[in-house]
Amino acid sequence: MSAAVDEIVARANAEQRDDGRPSMRARLLTISDLADLQPVRPLIDGLLYRETLAQLSGPPGQYKSFMVIAMACAVAHGGTFEGHPVPEAGPVVYVAAEGATGTRARILAWCEKSGVDPAELEGKLYVLPEPIQLGDTMDVTEAAELARELAALLLILDTRARCTLGLEENSATDQGRAIQHAEEIQRASGATVLAVHHSGRSGDHGRGSTAWDGAVWSDLRMTGEELRAKLTCAKHKDVPDGCEHHFRLVPHTVSVQNMPDADIAARSTLVIVQNGGWTNAEPDGKNARIVQEVLWTNAPPEGFTAALLAGQVEAAGGSRSGTYSAVKALVRSGAVTNVGTEARSRYIAAHPRPNTEGESQ
Repeated sequence: MSAAVDEIVARANAEQRDDGRPSMRARLLTISDLADLQPVRPLIDGLLYRETLAQLSGPPGQYKSFMVIAMACAVAHGGTFEGHPVPEAGPVVYVAAEGATGTRARILAWCEKSGVDPAELEGKLYVLPEPIQLGDTMDVTEAAELARELAALLLILDTRARCTLGLEENSATDQGRAIQHAEEIQRASGATVLAVHHSGRSGDHGRGSTAWDGAVWSDLRMTGEELRAKLTCAKHKDVPDGCEHHFRLVPHTVSVQNMPDADIAARSTLVIVQNGGWTNAEPDGKNARIVQEVLWTNAPPEGFTAALLAGQVEAAGGSRSGTYSAVKALVRSGAVTNVGTEARSRYIAAHPRPNTEGESQ
């Protein structure tokens, strides 16, 4: 190669585009360069990966916010997320785009169930109580700068619909613009960006354009009912996928010590935990849920006997025989308390009805 050509190549490699990125020539990789690329690292092993764009979608009201808040807490704290290793702890930004009502109780409930002092999350877990608009260049730039300044490992957009106002949900063009801006936040900050999205009732894919399904590195699908949830890894780009992970939701009332300014209703919520090996001997979800509903709404202070409770459950559409196994399991899990004696049990709900406000998605 002549000296003149060498000079031209060197000048081209040094050039920057108007957006500040190196020239395309400078970004070319040879086959030997590919060997230097580092494999993707887990953020939550098996579920989320570092410096990627991910989506969690599911039908409305099926515990998605509880799931991502637990993920946020686990990444901020480190250790594990319900059996999944979290190799590195770091700051997390949770964008509560539908409002932050109930978020405090959910975070504190996770801390209490996990044995974590809430002070350990101070300065590590941040909540933005309004959306980041992916169609607004200023919002995107500010979000990228904020996540970079915080050295955030994870930025959660809950929900994607609230963060794409003004962009047509069914338009691949509009959603392509949103994807591009989400990727810009991810690249500029180094954070994993996780978008929470509605799906149809079937949960087969996210609602609207499927552009996101194809663009994300990880596509997680969630379904849940009767205080149980299933998370399916529909896609990871370069690691094994197709796996299913099972969880249950446990009612929990945050202690007065951690929420001294709140009444019992505001302190009552749900915490998502690993399924923990429930077997066929455990109650079916329907009967367990009806038992809890009956106790929340109808039980007197002295509680219901098993026979009275079974009658009410049957009247509400449950199984009389299934009530007894459901009650035993709920007592073991701490959701129901026997305030009577061993000879004559009387049951009440161990916690007030959970505050699920904001879990519309």
